[in-house]
Amino acid sequence: MFKKHVLLITSLYFVSGCASIVSGSQQSLFVDTPEIEGASCQLTDSKAGTWYLPSTPGSVTVAKGNGPMNIVCKKNGYKTTSYSLDEDIAGAVLGNVILGGGVGILVDAATGAAQKYPDKATVWMEPLTWESASARDAWMSKKAAFDAAEAKANEEKEAANSPPPSRRY
Repeated sequence: MFKKHVLLITSLYFVSGCASIVSGSQQSLFVDTPEIEGASCQLTDSKAGTWYLPSTPGSVTVAKGNGPMNIVCKKNGYKTTSYSLDEDIAGAVLGNVILGGGVGILVDAATGAAQKYPDKATVWMEPLTWESASARDAWMSKKAAFDAAEAKANEEKEAANSPPPSRRY
């Protein structure tokens, strides 16, 4: 009987902090600047953690759990552009809920493993001057289409995560 209790306690210890084990406290974040290459970006989280990406498109490894992430990209000939990226709950956190993990959830929250940024950040940088009105219109149209697709994806994500409406009989 004693061996079973030791085995159970040991098993619970190892599964506590499930997201910490599965996904860790850092992640790779891909930064893209559509229509241009070679922008330099600085990423800063709410705890003043700072990372640099010397040239876009590219990836940088950042700490999780200190969101939101502010991304500032610069390039000669373009407006300096800021973009804020929020964190979501990491999928592995669900393992803690299923496996009984009050302790595991606390471990994941403390290490940042309970949160996750989207895998990709898209920063649209506007030129300081346009070659022509048609070039400006084409850029604006592409950005508007991107923004509309992002808004639709966010609405679908929120709808999938919201509880169904209650019914009264």
